[in-house]
Amino acid sequence: MNLQSATAVANGQRPDVAAYLRLSRENEDSASIETQRAAVARWCEQNGYDPASVIEYIDSGVSGAKALEQRKGMHQLMRDRPAVVIAWKLDRYARSVSEFLRLVAWGEAHNVRIATTDNAINTGTPTGRMVAVVLAALAEWEREMIRSRILDGHATRRAQGRWSSGRAPYGYRIVRRDGAAYLEIEPEQAERIRAAVRKLISDDGTVAGTARMVDLSEPQWRRLIKSVTLRGQRESKGKLVCGPDGVTPVQFAEPIISAAERKAIQARLKALATGEDRAARSETPLCAGMGQCYKCDGPLNGGTSGAGVKLYKCKLGHVTIYAETLDKRVETEFLHRFGRVAEYTVRLEGGNDLSDAMTEAQEQAARIAASIATAGPLMLATLEEKAAELEAAYAALRAAHDPDVREVLEPTGRTLGEAWETDTGARAGMLADVGLSVVLHPKSRADRLEIRWASGGEDYALTEYVDYLDA
Repeated sequence: MNLQSATAVANGQRPDVAAYLRLSRENEDSASIETQRAAVARWCEQNGYDPASVIEYIDSGVSGAKALEQRKGMHQLMRDRPAVVIAWKLDRYARSVSEFLRLVAWGEAHNVRIATTDNAINTGTPTGRMVAVVLAALAEWEREMIRSRILDGHATRRAQGRWSSGRAPYGYRIVRRDGAAYLEIEPEQAERIRAAVRKLISDDGTVAGTARMVDLSEPQWRRLIKSVTLRGQRESKGKLVCGPDGVTPVQFAEPIISAAERKAIQARLKALATGEDRAARSETPLCAGMGQCYKCDGPLNGGTSGAGVKLYKCKLGHVTIYAETLDKRVETEFLHRFGRVAEYTVRLEGGNDLSDAMTEAQEQAARIAASIATAGPLMLATLEEKAAELEAAYAALRAAHDPDVREVLEPTGRTLGEAWETDTGARAGMLADVGLSVVLHPKSRADRLEIRWASGGEDYALTEYVDYLDA
C-alpha cells in the first residue's frame, strides 16, 4: 500500500481494493503471506487495478475458524468497507459456511464485492454468489470429513489397545509392533510407583512425600494416581475407553497396580483431603491418651515448663508432673509385669482373597447397568446376556472368596522386655496393647501415680499374658 492510499483511508475515504491476507501458522510455507501477496498483485494487473494502490489487511497466526470480528485485520477491513475485497482462495476468508455467509451478507449490505485470485469467487454477480456459497459448503464438508477420519482413526486405535499419540505416561514406554505403537511397562519406573503406592495407602503416607519417591511433582503424581492410567486403561472425554460392547475396558498395557490398590488410593486421598486420617505427631508423649486427671477426668496433655522441661499436665491446670518421672515409673512397672512375657505377632492365615477380581466385576456391573438404561432393543439382549454371565462369574468369586481371614499369634522369639529395649519407637503401642491407664493425683498424695493394666486386649496374646501372670 502506497502513502497516498494510506492517507485516503485515514481521511475516511473508501478504498477501492483491499487484499485480505491470512495465515494460520507461521511455518505454512505453501500459503505464506508473500505467496498470497504475489497472487493478489497478478490478479490486480489482470483486472485493471494498480497493485500499488491495494490496501492490505493481514491476520497472521489466526485460524480461519475464528469469528470475523475477532480477527484484527478482518475487523478493520469491515470498518473501512472497500469497494472490492480480494483474497488468495476461499479458505483465507473463512473455514465455515456460516462465517463465509456472514461475510457475503455484509458485502451485499455495504455494496462490497468479494473475490478470490483464482476467480472461483466473485459476488459481483448472482451466479458468483451462488458458486461462493456452494464452494464454502464443500470446503466445510471436506474439513469435517478430514476431522471425522482423524477421530475414527483414534477410535480404531483405542479399540485395538494401540497408543494413539503423545508421550507415554509415567510407568510405561512406547514399543512398536506390526507397524503400530503400543505401551509396555517400564520396569524401573513401575517399581517406584508400586513402592510409592504402598507407602501412600499406609497410615502415614502423603501425596507430597510419595511424589518425591517417583521424581514427579505433587500435581503430576496426584493426576496420575487419580486416573485409570496405572490400571493400563485410558479415559476419553472423561469416560473410560471400552470395547465394542461399551462395558469391557480396553487394556492399553499391563496394569501396574491392582483394582484393590486403586480403590485404596481413592480412599486414602479422600481421608487426606477431609482430615480423617492424619499422621501422628513425632513429639507425641509416650503415654499420650493413656493418662488422666484425678479431679476432672480430663486427659493429660504434653507440654513444657518455662525452662523447657517436658511435662504432662491437666488442660484445666489441676495437676502437673515431669514427663520423665511418669514415663520412668510406667517403664519400670511394664518391664516388671510384662518384661519376661513372650512377644507375639499377628499373622493372617487362611482366606482366599479375591477382592481385586470382585472389585473389577463390581465396576463392570455398574457400566453394564448404565448401558442397559439407555440401550435400544438391538443391544438390550446382548447386554442382558453379558449381565447374566457377569452375575455367574461374580457368584463363583464370592463362593471362592473367604472374607474371614484368621489371625494367628506367633512368637517372635524375644520377650516384651527385649522388644522394649530394641524398638523404642513402638513403646507407646506396647503400652496401649496391654491396656495402660494412669491417673495423676495431687502432690499431697504419697503416691501420685495410680497405674492400672487391662486384664485382656487384642494384641500380643494378652490371654497368654493373663495365664502367665496368674501362674
